Amino acid sequence: MENRATSGRVAPSSAASGSAAAERSAALARTLDALGDWAAGSGPLYRRLERALAGAVERGDLPPGWRLPSERALGPAAAVSRGVVVAAYDRLVEEGLVHRRGGSGTFVAAGSGGALPPGREGSRLVRRFVDRRHERPVIDLSISVVAEPMGVPSVSVATGDVGAGDEDLWGVPELRRRIASRLTAIGLPSEAEQVVVTTGAQQGISIACSSWLRPGDQVVVDDPTYPGVLSAIAALGGRPVPVAVDGKGPVLADLEEALDLGPALVYLQSGPHSPTGGRLSDHRRRTIARWLVERRIPLVEDHALFSVDWSGDRPLVPLAAHVPDHPVAVVGSYSKRFWAGLRVGFVRAPAPVAPRLARVKATHDLGSSTVSQAMALRLLDHRDHDRSVARRNAELARRAALLVDELAAALPTWRADVPAGGLSLWVRLPGPVAARFADVALRHGVAVATAEGLSARPDAHRDRLRLTFALPEPDLREAVARLATAWSELPT
Repeated sequence: MENRATSGRVAPSSAASGSAAAERSAALARTLDALGDWAAGSGPLYRRLERALAGAVERGDLPPGWRLPSERALGPAAAVSRGVVVAAYDRLVEEGLVHRRGGSGTFVAAGSGGALPPGREGSRLVRRFVDRRHERPVIDLSISVVAEPMGVPSVSVATGDVGAGDEDLWGVPELRRRIASRLTAIGLPSEAEQVVVTTGAQQGISIACSSWLRPGDQVVVDDPTYPGVLSAIAALGGRPVPVAVDGKGPVLADLEEALDLGPALVYLQSGPHSPTGGRLSDHRRRTIARWLVERRIPLVEDHALFSVDWSGDRPLVPLAAHVPDHPVAVVGSYSKRFWAGLRVGFVRAPAPVAPRLARVKATHDLGSSTVSQAMALRLLDHRDHDRSVARRNAELARRAALLVDELAAALPTWRADVPAGGLSLWVRLPGPVAARFADVALRHGVAVATAEGLSARPDAHRDRLRLTFALPEPDLREAVARLATAWSELPT
């Protein structure tokens, strides 16, 4: 009897133990499946493992509350030491993606898809504004703003039915829907919930970099590049890694070498390139997309000059379209489409990433100007909008050709090609004298841009000038005449 009783007590315990073991085995298998080929790529193993786990969390493959395998279990299963797993888990804890419960294990944190580096979340009030969008309406006594025009007719006329509501921290809802629709039309399927309206493309780049970078992190950038990204990286304590570009985008051999360093982020321009006017080829778009996914490196895709394109080729499909689930922040601008004084831009990102962008933006300005957004919306909806942009581009192409011809006639030792888009020429001088010449040109009443501020390499492109062709024709002709005089006076 006693043996049967003992046996009766042991059997349930064995079954429970077997069930727990099966659950742990299934959880380990799911985690490994979510990681994929995580060891591919570059950088320390623990960083690769950390990135793979973070990506799985952001995609929702490892949902909030998910218990990660123990360090002792994941190490052998992933063919690494326990120390590698511990280091990766420690980083995830620091980022707020996971948390440890004493004696229970390591769990994916609630809301972890939008986790930010420490110090970037802003106040509790800011986080509440951004994250409560799907709650029922409340009477909000927590923020002191003038939410209605209150007897200022001009504001009412300018904004129409647009008001200052909870979602204004993300942007005016109708504008966000319109942006998403236009991105979908050019090959990047998008929803309004993936779009954050910004005060120009520069803010978009800054908040995207803020969402991923920590001091000391490396960031791959094109060289030369848009100066605003170098400022954003420097402000965050990042270290730019320059990659040469040609007329078809980043040189792939140089880019692959830079990616093998294990950077935390990549910034690339996918519209007409500033300042060179080049155009990222389809082949390079697909190759770069594949490399980023393989190495699990986030991307800031600068699409700001998309509308300033007169190449005649089919529209430029954002690189993000090739990697729909990858963490890519696509930055756009309506300052380039319509008017420099209209400081309205946007960032589009996958749904798990968009809230972190909104939270970082909210710490900057608590929302972009509603009046400016209303203007952008009305311009987008204007019946002549697309034809106006086409006419504007045709005029810019004509001015670009004019400036190239004028330079060739007055300064035959200079070299410049007519670009397929953008707003500037990337001019090569016959020697590394750009900085000295800029001082002389200024004395003759012409301001020119050298490569200082356009490159992460201090001594690079010393023979280059960036010259805009967006000025009226008489100004371009007069500028070239003054430049020719200045060049003749340049000390040898």
